[in-house]
Amino acid sequence: MNELVNNNALWCDLLVTALETYGIKYACISPGSRNTPLVVAFQKSKKIKCFVHVDERSSGFFAIGLVYQTKSPVVLITTSGTAVTELYPAVVEAYYKRIPLLLCTADRPQAMHNIGANQTINQVNIFKNHIRGYFEAGVPKINKPSLFGFSKKISGAVAESISKKGPVHFNFPFAKPFEASAGTDEASQSFVESMHREFSKNSLHIYYKNKTNNDIQSLVDLLQSSAKTMIIVGNSKYKEAIMDEIISLGNTLNAPIFADGFSNLRFKKKDNKNIIINFSSFFQSDKIRKAVKPSVILQFGDSPVSESLLQFFKESDANKILVHKFGEIQDPTKTATKVITGKIDWVCRTLNNSISIKPKDKQIEFLNTIIKIEETAAEIKELFLDSTSFPFEGNIINTVLAELPDESNLMISNSMPARDFDYFAEYNNRIKIFNNRGASGIDGIISTAAGLAAQSENPSALIIGDLAFFHDISGLLALKKYNIPLIIIMLNNGGGAIFETLPIAQEEDVDFEKYFKAPVDLDYKSIVKGFGGNYKLVSSASSFVKEFKGAQKKKEFTVLEIIINSKTSQNEREKYWTVLKAQVEDAIGILD
Repeated sequence: MNELVNNNALWCDLLVTALETYGIKYACISPGSRNTPLVVAFQKSKKIKCFVHVDERSSGFFAIGLVYQTKSPVVLITTSGTAVTELYPAVVEAYYKRIPLLLCTADRPQAMHNIGANQTINQVNIFKNHIRGYFEAGVPKINKPSLFGFSKKISGAVAESISKKGPVHFNFPFAKPFEASAGTDEASQSFVESMHREFSKNSLHIYYKNKTNNDIQSLVDLLQSSAKTMIIVGNSKYKEAIMDEIISLGNTLNAPIFADGFSNLRFKKKDNKNIIINFSSFFQSDKIRKAVKPSVILQFGDSPVSESLLQFFKESDANKILVHKFGEIQDPTKTATKVITGKIDWVCRTLNNSISIKPKDKQIEFLNTIIKIEETAAEIKELFLDSTSFPFEGNIINTVLAELPDESNLMISNSMPARDFDYFAEYNNRIKIFNNRGASGIDGIISTAAGLAAQSENPSALIIGDLAFFHDISGLLALKKYNIPLIIIMLNNGGGAIFETLPIAQEEDVDFEKYFKAPVDLDYKSIVKGFGGNYKLVSSASSFVKEFKGAQKKKEFTVLEIIINSKTSQNEREKYWTVLKAQVEDAIGILD
């Protein structure tokens, strides 16, 4: 016996059935009218946990944080019109960071476009420059050919997102009525049940483009003959096994390993002298950059954050080989000679098994020289940090690292916090470091940190500047709504302090304060209290440690605001670099 069913509702119910089968566990939903069928279908699911965000931009970044923490693709659901465009900042970040998101956007049917219909824009492939795949669902029809075609599109969209590690856009044109109780088509209960069975037994075809043996063999030959090899581990997070393979390769080659601050390799330094972490400071010296002359530079993962390391990379005459899982050219200097596509652990393991090198005098001398430079720089940095008073950013970062227990989460905002982290961060405990360095924007930072903290049982903290905090104030709502005890350390340096490091700050005919630094001068205490959070203005090192420890025990989110004189901090950095460059140059014999 046939019954009336709503075509929109049935398609969305089947979508959820398929996604549950594919192991999707999380969805971020922003309310609307046109996306009613999607919202209702997902809220009925007992296998997909839904987070509701009234701000689509915040929702997108929250989803990124969820992926960071859970390693599971996340669905994003919006209504039609400008709501879709609000996802774009997060889409861009996910594209460059290769974060699997499935964007499910509601739309008007094509017949309603270009006739003045409300909340109707051209959404067809709207993210085309920053997605890994686009799928148009088509107007729902209740027949087997249409449904089987829809099923194929679902599996294709999920497979694209997982295989290519990035955002995929699935656009859903819905015509009224949207509610399940408003029937549009006749279908028997047995037909509906048979379709659910079909959608629940589909399999994903995940593919991965692997490396070629010729590439690996040529790299083996190159490393075998290299007199001075250097390894750079870029801005990428690695599992323990992958880090061990990289360290093993460094030992095989007697090569120094330059570890980006966000590579999570730094906590291995205590037991590995050839892990180098102070390059951002000592490579500011022209003399040192010219004196360090590797014959081969092997870079793993994404490009490093450090501008001085990139400058060294650009100036070096070495043979530069990039190894990237997806074969991406992660080289803003455009001087790399080759890119090898392959999983980092596979490449390192293959090289370790294939290379047989007797210690070369030049390689050992090269490694020892780099270690001496590193140790000299480390001593100077330690003396410098000991001499600085609160609230210098380098000490704040290391205090946070020291006070967080193992397996805690630490999100570092872009702009000055990311650079100071690369300059000064040292940690032996196993802290999980996160950042949005895909496009390196300062938007959505709080929301991202909220997403990664939402599914973690361990303490989570965020170090952020005042402008980045301002850009994502709406992200505080998720912290309140879902009782996420994130600890936010807000370094309030009165606007865009990073611009003080640029030449424009020295131009006399420019109103730098008004047009570049642009302080916002907000009452952050009232804002935080308005969102139900804990707030404390911290004015001393001892008070900061006390408040930070106390915040780890609280059930609500906490904001610890620290007022920083950006000019004083920049003067301190400049003095540090001047002293470091002079003393390192003086200490290294090869520089004479």
